[in-house]
Amino acid sequence: MLRFEVTEEASHGNDGERMSYVPGYGVHRSAVSASGDLVVNENQLRHLAATATSIEAFRHGVDDLLGAAWDADLEAYRHAGDGTQVTWLHQVV
Repeated sequence: MLRFEVTEEASHGNDGERMSYVPGYGVHRSAVSASGDLVVNENQLRHLAATATSIEAFRHGVDDLLGAAWDADLEAYRHAGDGTQVTWLHQVV
């Protein structure tokens, strides 16, 4: 099954963006700050605070806003980074 993550680096004066896809979860999109942190905006937090019916629901909502399920699933595939060797897949299945 196809899984992917695409990250646009933040530039001067602009946040970046991360889009992740995991089968069964769908697409998660979030803004990324220059330091690499996910950005949750004020309206998202206000909506969550107004609709969460318990502290557990609030915690679950924060996990959803941060894409915790996507991160957990994709972490095993995040071995490549600056200065590490990347293996390109050329064969079409």
